[in-house]
Amino acid sequence: MNNKTFIYLILAVIALISISCDTTPRKRKVIICATTDIHGRYFDSLYVGGRTNQTSLANVSTYIKQLRENGDNPVLIDVGDNLQGDNAAYFFNYVHNNEEHLFSKITKYLKYDALVVGNHDIETGHDVYDKFRKEVKIPYMAANAIITEGQDKGRPYFDPYTIVRRNGLKIAVIGMTNPCIKSWLSPSLWSGMEFGTLTSVAQKVTDMVIAKEKPDIVVMAVHSGIGDGSESNFENSGKLLASQIRGVDLILCGHDHHAAAKEVDNPNGNVVVLDAGSKCVVVAQCEISVERKNGEISSKSISYRLVPMSDIPIDKDYTKTFKREYNLVKNFTNRVIGYLADDLYFSDAQDGPSSYLNLIHTVQMSTSGAEISFAAPLTKSGKIDKGSVTYQDLFTIYPFENQLYVINLTGSQIKNYLEYSYDCWINKIGPSFNYDSAAGIIYTVSKSAEKGNRVTIVSMENGDTFDLSKTYKVAINSYRASGAGGLLTIGAGVDADNLDDITIHNLPEIRELLSDYIVKHKEIYLITSTNWKFVE
Repeated sequence: MNNKTFIYLILAVIALISISCDTTPRKRKVIICATTDIHGRYFDSLYVGGRTNQTSLANVSTYIKQLRENGDNPVLIDVGDNLQGDNAAYFFNYVHNNEEHLFSKITKYLKYDALVVGNHDIETGHDVYDKFRKEVKIPYMAANAIITEGQDKGRPYFDPYTIVRRNGLKIAVIGMTNPCIKSWLSPSLWSGMEFGTLTSVAQKVTDMVIAKEKPDIVVMAVHSGIGDGSESNFENSGKLLASQIRGVDLILCGHDHHAAAKEVDNPNGNVVVLDAGSKCVVVAQCEISVERKNGEISSKSISYRLVPMSDIPIDKDYTKTFKREYNLVKNFTNRVIGYLADDLYFSDAQDGPSSYLNLIHTVQMSTSGAEISFAAPLTKSGKIDKGSVTYQDLFTIYPFENQLYVINLTGSQIKNYLEYSYDCWINKIGPSFNYDSAAGIIYTVSKSAEKGNRVTIVSMENGDTFDLSKTYKVAINSYRASGAGGLLTIGAGVDADNLDDITIHNLPEIRELLSDYIVKHKEIYLITSTNWKFVE
């Protein structure tokens, strides 16, 4: 060994000794930012009439750039429902789908680190989300979406987690989707998968990730509302997870559209739970500081807040970058497809028969050949002025990508279905999109009668006798046909495992059927439903 090599060896040993004896705490921090339930809010414009969205990803882009310019490099996560809800998403899902999806381009521009799969992302169908996950080039996560067949049976269909390195820290991000997808969406949309409950999957995945990756920080991003912490609330399990799962520092929620920030008691110490609400109204932000001593983590401290985007200016470079895509959507949106002879009001449908619901029923009955139609108000307020109807208006009339199904129900099941719906309606139980009315039959609903005896069916609308024992063809949207809202399962008493057995066939999306109907008839005369009414 020459003198030079010997000197280097001595210096290396001294360095190792000094490190092992260093008892000075070393602190590093990382900022984690989250969006959720964007629902296609990619642009600040509504595409028509010069109207704008108060918040969009254009605002988020400015804020994230500000953090980076200030020396922070946040971990950026979206917690799901980003491929549905706006005509920009619809356009790149189904119309202009021969190039990379716009949201895939946006994730690269904003430098997202990970995305979670939402239930409305699954609702877009295999063709859309399978194409998207190939394009997006970052982890697209749902650890509880399990493959049910083939050589990969038992493995996650999407990425279960990812590792992000930032500021000398190793951050594990675990992603899970909503376990209730099977109850809301038709099987063709999620074929080849099953969805484990969050509590049955979360601890196993967390333990595996900690053992394998040995991260400094563990983040769980779940497309699930915070909820009340009860075991039975499968749809909104964030608080329950925070109270039970060991080894998680931060839980990011979504789905329920309720922005919130709180700490939840956990046997291993409080866990922070953040929910960024929806449509970029806020960004959920958490700063985690990790202190090491003698090479081991000695402490962690967490601060958090919800950052409003309404006061953040839009990113002009962002809008310039995606101007071509914006113009494609705008031109598509502003196509005139027909005319309304009268103003179309939406709030009327909350109180009883309305021209709004009559239009939906008419489209469902005329396109399906069904004898009876069920539908509920999906828009609660506002109106569309008489005159030209553009494609944009269809997103107000029918904001969801529901298909039209035709199912078999007996007269008795139809009555019980309506009894359940009107009990919720009269007592204002649950959301108004579960307040179904019917077309094709003449009936009354007594507000003062006892539960289960409110609905009196007089006859079919064509004058034929309504028979409780006869089987009828019923038009219904795919959300309801999957059992969502409980009207079919709890109300009509159809076994949740046998919903496919009563399905006759399914048609395209109701919004498309509505578009075809308006184009065909050119001018739409609005008529308020007269086949049913409330009575005291």
